[in-house]
Amino acid sequence: MTNLCQNWHRYWFTPETAEQLALVRVVSYGLLFAIYLPLDDRGWTQVSPVFWMPISAFHFLSGPPRNAATIGVLQILWKASLVTSAIGFVSRFSMATAAALGFFLLGLPNCFGKIHHLDGFPVLLLCILALSRCADALSVDRALRRGREARAEVSPRYRWPVRLAQTLFLLVFFAAGWAKLRNSGLAWMTATNMRSIWLGELFTHTPPTRLGSFLAQSTWLCQFAAVATVIVELSALPALFVRRLRALTLVGLFGLQVLIALMLGVYFTPHLVGYALFLPWERYYTKLRGYPTPASDRVSLS
Repeated sequence: MTNLCQNWHRYWFTPETAEQLALVRVVSYGLLFAIYLPLDDRGWTQVSPVFWMPISAFHFLSGPPRNAATIGVLQILWKASLVTSAIGFVSRFSMATAAALGFFLLGLPNCFGKIHHLDGFPVLLLCILALSRCADALSVDRALRRGREARAEVSPRYRWPVRLAQTLFLLVFFAAGWAKLRNSGLAWMTATNMRSIWLGELFTHTPPTRLGSFLAQSTWLCQFAAVATVIVELSALPALFVRRLRALTLVGLFGLQVLIALMLGVYFTPHLVGYALFLPWERYYTKLRGYPTPASDRVSLS
């Protein structure tokens, strides 16, 4: 029991440098800005109120937003807050604004009868970063205060935000695999079901290739893909604690989503920020700057 508690504490609170968390901040907000730059929610103001089915957090609204200009202003403010959060300018306000407006703008499309699963993790990540000390290094605020260099700071408070975000990201995939088995059982893992998914999506999306229709002709490929999909998704839970399995699982999940994009035309672009959380950004940064690799970096974030 003592070893279990120690491992659990080590998992969440192994001391890390402020710089390591700051690099995650820069990469995360920068990627989110690039991914959501084309976002435009103003069209939802034109949808008939008959389709308004707000998710729980949006019940405070009396109806769907009808003012497109207001939504446009909120979008500009949100994207600006992503930039200021990335550079660490007025950090606390910027990150809180990014989390609040991100919750509203990314949540709004879910209030019209369809849940968009792609945006759930970015919202959670924005909330985690807003509650963290990720602007203690490599930020404009730090430079303006002319404080001592935060690179040397090592503390458990710089570990848990990244670890929590990594955990939630992997649990998203585990939940998907578990839902398949809970709702459909082994029937989901059949060649017939996978073939129907591959061919059915051709009528609702425009995939960039004809790979789906080509592979659907092979029964054994359909069977293999169905079983492999569930296995890879379920492996996300043990991958939280087994580092070697974690690398294989992440590669498998990324490959799975690339194939889905090519075969079905369904793109998981917002999840790129989740995969980025597992890369050793401090190692890259120290090599770029010509510094020796810090001792804390010998324990990878992943």
